[in-house]
Amino acid sequence: MANEDTGKIDKILNEIVEEIAGNDIVPLVELIKNKSNVSEFKIAEKLNITVNHVRNMLYRLNNYNLVYFTRKKDKKKGWYVYYWTLNMLELRNLSIKLKTDMLNKIKNKLANEESGVYFICPDKHVRANHETAMEYSFRCPECDQHLVNENNVKTRQNMEKLINRLNEEIHLLQAMEIKLVKERKLTRIVKKKKVKKINKLKKKIKMKKKKRK
Repeated sequence: MANEDTGKIDKILNEIVEEIAGNDIVPLVELIKNKSNVSEFKIAEKLNITVNHVRNMLYRLNNYNLVYFTRKKDKKKGWYVYYWTLNMLELRNLSIKLKTDMLNKIKNKLANEESGVYFICPDKHVRANHETAMEYSFRCPECDQHLVNENNVKTRQNMEKLINRLNEEIHLLQAMEIKLVKERKLTRIVKKKKVKKINKLKKKIKMKKKKRK
């Protein structure tokens, strides 16, 4: 995937994170993205905030299953340290869902714009379809000016541009999702091979020990 597309995807994902969890979460996501098992203390140090603040931010992401953790006990201090990983695949799945929902809403609005007739107040106090304009007797309820027929070509064009942009974003996310799935499968294969090698080495060591005895 081209660097330009990767940059676009990062921007889309950051927008989704900001929408669901707040703009303060974006630097945290950027910090742990493409990393595994990042210590909450290291996150706090990098962002210059308290560990409790970091946990609060991570819990907000965890509400959407966007992060997962492992914990290890600190042998010296006796408390548990949590290590966090961003669930990139789940973040992309959620982004696709939210973008698709938005796309469907805009398409419905565009259909209404194309099939309906709209009237507006000259001072833009109100915009109404034909039925509502009739109820107002084609007078603005705010200033009593006569409602005029609106040319909504520009509105429709803006909606069409938004639809095209959303389609492009969804396509990019879907392509990246496929790439992630492949990467996960490859990672599992590599891990299995490593485990097999380790087991073989252990068997060899055991065999050598037996021979020595």
